[in-house]
Amino acid sequence: MARGPLSERWGKPVLNKFGGKIYLDQMTMKELDERVKENDIVFLPIASTEAHGPFAPLGEDTLIGVSIAERVAYETGSTVAPPIMYGSHPSHHYGMKGTIPVRATTLIEYVADVVKWLSNAGFKKIILWNSHGQEYVLPIAKDLAIIERGVHALVMVTSWWSWVQDLLRRAGTGESIDSGVRLETPFIHADEVETSAVWYVAPDLIDVETLKKESRWGVYRVLPGKWVNSAGNVFPDKPFNWYDVSHAPEFYYYSKGYVGWPGLADPKKGEVLVETAIKRVVEFVEWLKKTYPPGVVPRTWIDDKDLHYHKPEKHAEPYERIEKD
Repeated sequence: MARGPLSERWGKPVLNKFGGKIYLDQMTMKELDERVKENDIVFLPIASTEAHGPFAPLGEDTLIGVSIAERVAYETGSTVAPPIMYGSHPSHHYGMKGTIPVRATTLIEYVADVVKWLSNAGFKKIILWNSHGQEYVLPIAKDLAIIERGVHALVMVTSWWSWVQDLLRRAGTGESIDSGVRLETPFIHADEVETSAVWYVAPDLIDVETLKKESRWGVYRVLPGKWVNSAGNVFPDKPFNWYDVSHAPEFYYYSKGYVGWPGLADPKKGEVLVETAIKRVVEFVEWLKKTYPPGVVPRTWIDDKDLHYHKPEKHAEPYERIEKD
């Protein structure tokens, strides 16, 4: 009896609007060679598996990030590499059921290795596409790939929320982010913003009934908010970014796995944020394609041979040679 693939998630090709495959892992070597000749831009989604409350999936960060990357790739013909679904976590996330942290140093080395071999495959514009609170880690991986892995490519680090910072800054001001759509609380973790985003991209994975019952928790602060940024670092006038200060442990203070007021979430809010991010990233990728066509790479590396510490091309013979008769 004829049937489709065993897994709808992994076994069905996901195509862009040009008819090509979006995901690197679904391509054959032949398709890979053809892709990098026509578009050598690749997104490497880097996210997490972590607690996001009793109403949202553990893979929330991954779902949001990959969904945006897929849509951008659909429009631009770029490629999406298999996501890294385990991330680095700040200390206050440790201990929660469902949260699977890896050491920052481990993630840095891992990402640098992946970047190296994506470059080897022919991708010369590599976007480290972050969707989890680890934006302080990934620039190190970028530099490591260039300095120690010898990568000759344009490597860029960004987070999905960085593309809608202006909208996120409107939270609590009464100013709408779209017609009749407002954010009431600042972007934190598993809150109004994140729950709205995942509700939009993966509505079947939200337990709406539980969300309505268990969704008001609040925020505990070690330092007053006027000095410490919230998640996403969207308020640049504050002296501390959120990852600069040790926070109240989630295990004790947010045992339900969420922060803030996710009960204020609405898929319409998620739609505005996600679709705006997609539009803006597509604009950037189209600029990147035009400015640096396939195979054209701005110089972002230094050749060892040009540095003084490298071995000399010529050497002197020994001063003296003594041999026995």
